[in-house]
Amino acid sequence: MWQASRSQQTMQLNGPRIYSLDLRRAIEPDVLIVEPDTPAIEVMARMSQVRSSCSVTRSHQLSEVEVSTSSLQNLKRASSALVMQGGQLLGIFTERDIVRLTALGMNLREFTVAQVMTYPVITLTQSDSQDIFTALSIFRQYRIRHLPIMDKQGQLMGVVTPVSISRGMQPVNLLTRLWYVADVMTTEVIHAPPTSSVLSLAQLMAGHRVSCVVITEESREGGQGGIESDISPVFASHQSGLFSDALIPVGIVTEGDIVEFQALELNLSQMQAQDVMSTPPFCLGATESLWVAYQEMQRRHVRRLVVTGDVGELLGVLSQTSLLQVLSPTEMYGVIEELQQAVEESTTELRKTNELLQQEIIERQRAEVALQKANNELKRQVEEQTAELRAANALLKQDIAQRQRVEAALRQSEAQLRQQTQQLEQALHELQNTQAHLIQTEKMSSLGQMVAGVAHEINNPVSFIHGNLPYATEYVQGLLRLVQLYQQQYPHPAEAIQMQAEAIDLNFVLDDLPKLMASMHLGAERIRQIVLSLRSFSRLDEAEMKPVNLHEGIDSTLLILQNRLRPQGGSRKRGTVAEHPGILVIKEYGDLPRVDCYAGQLNQVFMNILSNAIDALEEDSTGRVQESPEDSLESAPQIRIRTEVINSDWVGIRIADNGPGMTESVRQKLFDPFFTTKPVGKGTGLGLSISYKIVVEKHGGRLNCVSVPGQGTEFMIEIPIRQAALS
Repeated sequence: MWQASRSQQTMQLNGPRIYSLDLRRAIEPDVLIVEPDTPAIEVMARMSQVRSSCSVTRSHQLSEVEVSTSSLQNLKRASSALVMQGGQLLGIFTERDIVRLTALGMNLREFTVAQVMTYPVITLTQSDSQDIFTALSIFRQYRIRHLPIMDKQGQLMGVVTPVSISRGMQPVNLLTRLWYVADVMTTEVIHAPPTSSVLSLAQLMAGHRVSCVVITEESREGGQGGIESDISPVFASHQSGLFSDALIPVGIVTEGDIVEFQALELNLSQMQAQDVMSTPPFCLGATESLWVAYQEMQRRHVRRLVVTGDVGELLGVLSQTSLLQVLSPTEMYGVIEELQQAVEESTTELRKTNELLQQEIIERQRAEVALQKANNELKRQVEEQTAELRAANALLKQDIAQRQRVEAALRQSEAQLRQQTQQLEQALHELQNTQAHLIQTEKMSSLGQMVAGVAHEINNPVSFIHGNLPYATEYVQGLLRLVQLYQQQYPHPAEAIQMQAEAIDLNFVLDDLPKLMASMHLGAERIRQIVLSLRSFSRLDEAEMKPVNLHEGIDSTLLILQNRLRPQGGSRKRGTVAEHPGILVIKEYGDLPRVDCYAGQLNQVFMNILSNAIDALEEDSTGRVQESPEDSLESAPQIRIRTEVINSDWVGIRIADNGPGMTESVRQKLFDPFFTTKPVGKGTGLGLSISYKIVVEKHGGRLNCVSVPGQGTEFMIEIPIRQAALS
């Protein structure tokens, strides 16, 4: 705080300027203005929140200077507050004042801002003779960071700070490219351990008049990697060699942080630096140029950077005030003289180059005259050749017209031949499809007749056995009850009876005979179900369309293919399965109504699709490495059959397997006649083609296939519930 006996100073510096840079570019017009009776705690809260909206009047010439709005947006809080009453500047209250009062343990609630402000205030009257270098000189002389600017009438225009000067010096960044961080960084750094209290950090800032404290840890080999809380914060200088051990910066606490903590009314003595510090700190090397440092500050929106060495050790601190050290009038004048000399040398070289260009222009003008003469001669020759070419072109047009008439006649003849060829190919294709369909239909009809005959022949003896088994079971149970009654009435039979009972193992017979009869009954019932399924599947030659239960057709088809679905025995060598381990069939039947269809033909479709799925799964299981004694359910071969009602008119049947799948090129040809991927002699290539015709042409439905290599294949059959729905 300035001595009370010192009068308020208004500096008016006059003299020749080495280099003039308008001071108005660095004036920050948006400042925080408070009354002298405002509580200090309220002023601190307003400084810690957002920038004041009380802008200084723009009635003077400052409005002529273009101010970057984007740079103003980067400032999120005010670093100072001006105390004014009746348009007169009484004092200034800065972040450094808040830190100083905090270090002294003063409660800001008990004071007004007039009691704790800094006064008198160093100000600068704006005039044409003042520039940015004038403000820099005042900053260095009085060690201040806020300089109020007054106009000639004594009205406040704004405040100049190192931040606003850096923004105003944008066009003069040449010196920052010529200097390095090591040239201007502050090597006398106040640092403290992470366990220091925030109050002790504020006392350090106030005692040493610094704006930040770097939080460090020791990295000495064999150390504990930290500093105990009872070690006091230290003041160290890199140049003086006081860094006995390498200090690694882990964070930083600034005056702005202290202001925010005070505004939140936190107990600074109970808070440790490691809980509130900004970490990690933004660092850069000492060999970087000041231009790089300036850009880093603008990008990070910070006012200071920590300078570190090759292994991350603390070397110093670089602030925006440090950047301004290179912007002295003497340095700027030297650079301008060098630039002026370079401009003069470039002007001389350009003058010589201009003379050479004038000579070259004269030579080119002479060449242009010669070229004009040659051009006239060439034009005459071109006109003569053009007349000859026009005559030849007329003859060519006649020839081309004749050729076009001949080509038109040829194209017409070719189109007729192509149309006839297409008709013949279409007729041949239809003939082949019809022939293949007739062959397959006849084959399936013969198979159906044979299956029906076998089912009929088996049904007679099975019906006899199935019908007599209940009586035989009743007789056997009666005999067993009689034997048990004999055993109860005659517990000690004759010796011959006992020997015979032991010879036939009577107890085992009594226990096993009912089980034997039950097994015979179950077997007969199973044979009867197989016969019914064979009879259901054998309806291939039924020409009548009638309502059918699709689930019965699917089940009868699965029953016929049961032998291929069961695990097949084979030798196992080197972890490979010679035959397929069995195919799991998962049924997810919906509640389907009866569907109008040709039952035998749809059974043929189910047979073709399921057979192809079994073939694919068998081929995929051959040579599969067995990872465990039993393959998991997910990796075992599976066929999933799902039926559903799509809407009130359509039903859908989905048959999916987890086999190897197929490529897109194979899928597109899947329903073409005679197309097959099976070895010669194993497939005809007609099954899916006939199935497509049955579903699409016979029943007006849809048959689609979805397959991805390595993820299996799924066939989707959709048919109308009532054929009348098609109309």
